Amino acid sequence: MGGVDSIKGDRMEALAATFSGVLLQPRSDGYEEARRIHNGLIDKRPALIARCRGTADIVDALGFARESGLEISVRGGGHNVAGRAVTDGGVMIDLSLMKGIHVNPNARTVRAQGGVTWPTICCRSNW
Repeated sequence: MGGVDSIKGDRMEALAATFSGVLLQPRSDGYEEARRIHNGLIDKRPALIARCRGTADIVDALGFARESGLEISVRGGGHNVAGRAVTDGGVMIDLSLMKGIHVNPNARTVRAQGGVTWPTICCRSNW
């Protein structure tokens, strides 16, 4: 696997140029908070946290990680007890900013983006 040295250079600049979310590296403001998950015993440090705002950001972050040879983890609400939402030295694709939700009360269905948590779904659906 790559690591922090693997994310420097042209690939990183190309990702940053089109990414609408937030890219955090270990020295970035907000990195420490963004890497934490619900289980405080998990202390992994991704080389890059890609806080996505939409599908295009997810696609770009996945492509970047694959091209760079970096392990990928995906964080939704951050409640994965086993800690699989965070990777050491890889790219954490953070969906927590993606909180779009559509409730269809007639069909009794909900469509939610990856950052939506269960309390929000319960509150918005009122079933």
